[in-house]
Amino acid sequence: MLPRSLAVLLVSLLFCTALAADTLYKPFVLASINDAGLDEQTNATVAALESAGFTLAGRYSPVPNANVIVVTRPELQAIAAQSERGGYGAAQRIGITERDGKTEVSFVNPLYIQFAYRLEGNLQGIYDQLSKALGNVETFGSEKGLTAKKLGKYHYMVAMQRFDDPSQLGSFDSHAAAVAAVEQGLAREGDALTQVYRIDLPDKQQTVFGVGMNASGQSDDEVDIDAAHQLSIVDFEGYSKVAYFPYEVLVNGNEVEALHMRFRMAVHFPDLSMMGEHGFTKLIAAPGATEDALEAMLVEE
Repeated sequence: MLPRSLAVLLVSLLFCTALAADTLYKPFVLASINDAGLDEQTNATVAALESAGFTLAGRYSPVPNANVIVVTRPELQAIAAQSERGGYGAAQRIGITERDGKTEVSFVNPLYIQFAYRLEGNLQGIYDQLSKALGNVETFGSEKGLTAKKLGKYHYMVAMQRFDDPSQLGSFDSHAAAVAAVEQGLAREGDALTQVYRIDLPDKQQTVFGVGMNASGQSDDEVDIDAAHQLSIVDFEGYSKVAYFPYEVLVNGNEVEALHMRFRMAVHFPDLSMMGEHGFTKLIAAPGATEDALEAMLVEE
């Protein structure tokens, strides 16, 4: 028979484990709302992140009156490198949005991404560092939130893609050739795709690119993948979720892939309905158009 003190300790540990399993996570964190202008707040946010030890990987403006800052740090890359496809979690996205005379700063919840992208390591430290540097008012983006277990096997509905059902974009002779193909494709002028950042994981043949999607013309395919068009459908209430962008493309060894939009958008906007003015059916052509555009990016002209 266990001593009473040990029995109490075991019961306590089991209780805490049960609580952790029931913890609900939301996709975004509101860091602050203030009176600073967009440029001023963007510069202040970059400075705060760099002072906290983060490295600026890229900056991007998906829509007017909003910027996205992408940062990384050695600890984040080391955690990403532990997982088979961990490069998707090597960057942290922070959105700054000016509207109605106020400027919102928010970031994608690292803990939500940890479970949704099936990272082996713990991103609690990254969450704490971001919160200390930028603030932490509340999490948002889902009314109830999702548990770690649900995030780990997330899909929007039956027959829709999960994390491990990515779009396979291309295969090359080597990792270096695959990386070069992505860089060359993103540097091509005249289409909707641009390179926002590139992060190479340490001691691993895995490179993640952040891809901006802003239509330069009026073709149907370009409109379907345009960031402003997509956000006008899904980001219509509550705090800004502009940090959904940029989109990741992962070079894993000699293979190039991207999370399927039916998974990636759904996991960032889990409460959206299928039908209606702001339902996913309004973007019914966007997943296919995104996949086609990313595949075309790898084709030499």
